[in-house]
Amino acid sequence: MSFWRRIFGPRSKYDRRLPYTYEARVTVSGVDGMSENYQADTLCALLERLAAERVLPGEAELFEIRPHEEVPIAVADCLGPEGDWLQRPEACRVFEERFPGHERTGRCCYRDRDRRVDGPFVDYQPPAATGTPERP
Repeated sequence: MSFWRRIFGPRSKYDRRLPYTYEARVTVSGVDGMSENYQADTLCALLERLAAERVLPGEAELFEIRPHEEVPIAVADCLGPEGDWLQRPEACRVFEERFPGHERTGRCCYRDRDRRVDGPFVDYQPPAATGTPERP
């Protein structure tokens, strides 16, 4: 890895057509307001991790993280014909059709990015209490 790449990161991170990163928010069953969040530089790496963690598609929300916004990704666009998470290389072919700019003529635009996934990070947003507090 070159000196400049270590400082500035992958060149594709500066391509405004591409998301900066991807995030999955997985609900924790039995605890209202709690989720486990995973973050990855590539959507294919994120989906591979969700499959490895045995996360069901109905439990996850997916997002493109861009500099000034979060864009939801339809989970259905990330599933194979059997309803399981897409994996490479099939994912690359599907994403090329569904997400413009993902891949150009067989060369992945994200090739310079790290394929590691960070997380899970636990996020807890307790539901707002309703009613008025009791007085002693």
